This record gives sequence, C-alpha cells and structure tokens, in this order.
Amino acid sequence: MPLESIVDPTVMIKPSKKLTDFILYDVKDTDGAPDGITSLHSKSKKFKKKKIANATLKIEDLRWLNKYLKEKRKTATKKIYLHELFDDSDVILPTPKETPRNPELEARIQKLAAQQNNREYQAMTKSIDSSRKFLPEDSVAYQMKQINKQLIAVAQFIFSVIAGFAFGFIGVELIVEDLDFGFRLLLGIICALIIALAEIYFLALKLNEYGFDVASKSTKSHQD
Repeated sequence: MPLESIVDPTVMIKPSKKLTDFILYDVKDTDGAPDGITSLHSKSKKFKKKKIANATLKIEDLRWLNKYLKEKRKTATKKIYLHELFDDSDVILPTPKETPRNPELEARIQKLAAQQNNREYQAMTKSIDSSRKFLPEDSVAYQMKQINKQLIAVAQFIFSVIAGFAFGFIGVELIVEDLDFGFRLLLGIICALIIALAEIYFLALKLNEYGFDVASKSTKSHQD
C-alpha cells in the first residue's frame, strides 16, 4: 500500500524494568529534567502503577539521564552506565500512515495477477497433460494470426494519421480556396495530431484486448 509522510518523527523508548526502577528510586534530583523523567519520577504512589505500565521516554530523556549518570559516577563507588540500564528496552520507531489503495485498482491488480498465475500454471502442467500438450497458441499459424491482427491495427493507425494530415493539408484548401503553404501545413499537422491521439487510445485498447483474449482462452482450455 502507498505510504503517507510521517507526521510525528519522534522516536519513543519503552523503558525496561531496570531503567524504570532506576528512575523511580535512584534518581534523586530531577531539576531541569525533561517531562518524561519527571512524569515517571512522580512522588504520588497513586499514579505510579498506571504510569509505569504505559511509560515512554524520548531521546532528550536519555540524554539528560546520561548526563546525570556521568555526574553520579564521579562520586559513586558503583559505576552505572546508561547502556546497562537501557538493556531490554524497546525502541518504538515512527511509522507512516498507510493509504488504502483504490478498490478498482486493487481488483484489476488481482485480476492481472490471477491471469499471470494461470499462464504460468498452464506452461508448467502442459507437458504432463496430453489434452493440452499441443495448444492452439503454440502453433505457428496461431502466432502469425495474432501478429497479423496487431499489424493491421498499427497499419490502420498510420493510414488514419496520414489521411488526417492530407485532409488538413489538401482538403481544406479545396473547400475554402488558395491558402498559404505554411497555414496548410499547420492545419495538416493539427488534424493529424487530433486523429493520432484518438487512434492511440483505440489502438491500446485493441492490443490490450488481444492479450486478454489469449489469457481467457488458456483459462477456458484449462477448465475444459
């Protein structure tokens, strides 16, 4: 699924029991501490259990705690380091919001995936199934027929564009009267472009239809 941009890039830390206990019982001075430390270090026993269950810290909380440990190690006999307290803690990374895919697009993707899987299955099992060992799609005549259809469609496109150019370049002059060569050339190009845009759409539909015809025929032969 497509992802949106991250609204809140804050990295959250779910502290381990060791880290939580240290903040609750060993941190004595919280002056200037960030909100995460002060809220977890609340003196009210009424709120301790609730806050411990859902306590989270931020990067600035760990930075403050690291500075606090550095100062404490200068006078303490037992030296405590942040990485020891941080062990077993969980890091919660920001996640982007997923945008639901268009249902029509999803249905078309599923349809194309099913057709592709069916073609792969047909190719894999054709050699062991005598009824499908020699499919019409494998014959040279069938392949030539498909190529001829596509060539005819392309030829129709080319002739239509040429006819549109001829109408703008010659036909308009016959209807109106003598026109400037540059103006006639411009009319021919405009007519050819308009017809080309329309023909490209119908040409794509035709070529796409031929591709689906092959898939549907192979599916039908498999069901038979």
